[in-house]
Amino acid sequence: MIKFFRKIRYDLMDQNKTTKYLKYAIGEIVLVVIGILIALSINNWNEDRIEKIEEFVLLENLKIDFEQTILELLGMNANRQIILSSNYALTDIKTQDDYLNNKKIDSLIGNTFIVPTFNGKSGSLLMLLNSGKINILQNESLKKLLFSWPSEVEDMTEGEIDSKNLTNTQYIPLVRKHANVSEIIQTSTMLSITPKDRGGNFVSDYKGLLNDKEFENLLYQLELYSTDNIQETEGLIEIAKSIVEIIETELNQ
Repeated sequence: MIKFFRKIRYDLMDQNKTTKYLKYAIGEIVLVVIGILIALSINNWNEDRIEKIEEFVLLENLKIDFEQTILELLGMNANRQIILSSNYALTDIKTQDDYLNNKKIDSLIGNTFIVPTFNGKSGSLLMLLNSGKINILQNESLKKLLFSWPSEVEDMTEGEIDSKNLTNTQYIPLVRKHANVSEIIQTSTMLSITPKDRGGNFVSDYKGLLNDKEFENLLYQLELYSTDNIQETEGLIEIAKSIVEIIETELNQ
């Protein structure tokens, strides 16, 4: 088409028909501009389509990660409830005739050695935040929740660190003074390790431990930490559920 216009333009130039020449020249320019605009539109359409596909893949990966995160957080709180129950039982056991039931106390104390910690899978989110690809996501509410997620996790893990430090630096050392730790670990249903039975004649003095005021105070502190960690984790679970819900809505559009 452009060659056709060019031929006509040359003929008109030869014939000194200036007005018609200008019209055909303008027509040729218009055709070129239209062609460029069409090419740009096609290119933009392709870019939008590619971006939509990329957004879909990102949303799918985020959904998988946060669904796994929810399961992990629920499991952590379930373990914390067992730990709290063991804590309460140790506090109440002094009023019962269970001082000689060492196996029962071994199991309860073993449970209180546990400090659930969050190992949340967040590879997809970290990639989004570090690469800037989070801007591909169209839903502003989702982006806001994703941006705030790392700080929410940090708030929760601070409590975990406090609880772990108290357990490792004060609680367990005090228990070691009164109890056979090897028997505690072997008896606990929550500890995933099975140490070699060392035998020996070391008999746990649980009457002395349970009447130790420091032990009672440490149990109370651990109870407070566990309760606070449960509440923080419940908040994270609700945020994660909101993220998954928004993602599902976006994927179904």
